[in-house]
Amino acid sequence: MPKLNIDEKVRWFSKKKFACKKNKGGHEYLTPTIKYQPEVRYIYKTKNGILDSYELENEKYLDAEYLYAQISIGLETTCKHCGHKVLSFLSERIK
Repeated sequence: MPKLNIDEKVRWFSKKKFACKKNKGGHEYLTPTIKYQPEVRYIYKTKNGILDSYELENEKYLDAEYLYAQISIGLETTCKHCGHKVLSFLSERIK
């Protein structure tokens, strides 16, 4: 079997998707901060389809059926070693 030169050796990359170089492993995140303020969206069923609104509509004038409300918020966390940022969106259906 022939000996391989340094140029011919294969370098194996890290199995982790985002390896933190300064921490030599995984990221250590700080407490999350609110990036996008909470918002409530109201979902209605109309003759023409689904209506998605930020305001509570009057069902008498709209001729629509109220289905549910949804609340959502955006959070941002940062690694304390390398500064890698992660943006997370949380949403939940309110009945």
